[in-house]
Amino acid sequence: MNADDLFAPEGYAVETENLGRKFGAFEAVKNVGLRVPKGTVFGLLGVNGAGKSTIIKMIVGHLRPTSGRIRVLGRTLEEDLVEIRRRVAYVSENRYLYEWMTVAESIKFTRAFHENWDDAKAESLLKRFSLPPDKKIRQLSRGNRARVCLLLALSYNPELIILDEPTSGLDPIVRRDFIENIVAEISDEGKTVLFSSHIVEEVERVADYVGIINEGEMLLVNSLDEIKASYKRVRYATNGRRPEVAGVPGVLAVENGRHEQVLTVHGFGDETLHALAERGVAGAEILPVSLEDIFVDTVRAERERRANA
Repeated sequence: MNADDLFAPEGYAVETENLGRKFGAFEAVKNVGLRVPKGTVFGLLGVNGAGKSTIIKMIVGHLRPTSGRIRVLGRTLEEDLVEIRRRVAYVSENRYLYEWMTVAESIKFTRAFHENWDDAKAESLLKRFSLPPDKKIRQLSRGNRARVCLLLALSYNPELIILDEPTSGLDPIVRRDFIENIVAEISDEGKTVLFSSHIVEEVERVADYVGIINEGEMLLVNSLDEIKASYKRVRYATNGRRPEVAGVPGVLAVENGRHEQVLTVHGFGDETLHALAERGVAGAEILPVSLEDIFVDTVRAERERRANA
């Protein structure tokens, strides 16, 4: 499904069209179409080096696209980058902070750059995150540094929060706490979140919409519910003979067990069952598919397609 067909024609926090970026001869991002509906959490999922950070850096204006267009909160970067940055919070993977400052000094310093800073919000987040205001940044754990960055990003009430690999380097407990804090903060306020991650569980836990990217190309984009509903596992006994499944519509992956075969099928339906029945398959069991399986099988199938092209 094309990204242009996914959503109603209004209410997007981010829109890209044919977005591309080259570094010399290397094409890092290729014709990406992306729409992030307002008030949703959108997870950009891909392995390291897939192009996620490049896309995000173009959206926030840190990189210029080689081709294509971007609109953020209804405006183009060329029209009003200053206004966009006033309404958008961006937390990068590197989470840069001045290490010699205390937490309180970091808050005071950042506050000076935002006319819409909310002191009450900052104080509330400081307490919720259990951050020590008098401790210097260099004395904080990686998890607390991440919480400081999130506090600074949320305290001027941005309409759009963009997070590039926000939990990179955090242990699983802190990572889950960090993600849950984001969701808790935005769920009552109708804010929009666009975040990138290579951790499938993280995306599946919080995202309303998911885009799967590989080698700079968007392979799949839709609501998480529709993605999971459109894929199925089909398991059946082989009884000593494995049917030839080439030509069965939508087959992405085939797993051969000793006495069974399991297919991952995109767009499963009666047509799939009919094609399998023609190949002698009977008594097939239809199973749901996790986002991790969808991600792995989709990326693997695309890589095999390219290798055989």
